[in-house]
Amino acid sequence: MGDLLSKFAVRDVMTRGVVTVNFTDGVERVLDAMVENDVTAVVVVNNQSETMGVISSVDILKNFTGKTKEEILSLTAEDIMTPHTIDIPPESNLEEAARVMLEKNIHRLVITQEKPLGSLPIPVGILSATDFVKLYNIELKKE
Repeated sequence: MGDLLSKFAVRDVMTRGVVTVNFTDGVERVLDAMVENDVTAVVVVNNQSETMGVISSVDILKNFTGKTKEEILSLTAEDIMTPHTIDIPPESNLEEAARVMLEKNIHRLVITQEKPLGSLPIPVGILSATDFVKLYNIELKKE
């Protein structure tokens, strides 16, 4: 794994642009964002577009199962997000990103740009396990 992945930076394979929802958005907005953009996760941001957390399809399942429609509709993005995302800058080595994902047993990393000290990072992309599958598919076919 090392030699192949170490040739790439995260920015080389990440999905650019991020589907975001505001932390105050209701679950209907969250679901619309996921379905309309055909994604399995959205990044939750505050009013300054700073990363607060992530909502994945697994978070939806965890937070909706066993609840009534009324209970579900009363939830906000902040209620169901996984807080404290693991962020990584776009210039990071892809091998390092893979190691973090494997060690933390997570399916995606939020790619963020640096902000002034004391500010939360702003999301600029997503690196998911699927991005690695696509990379391996391309690289292993090269002669």
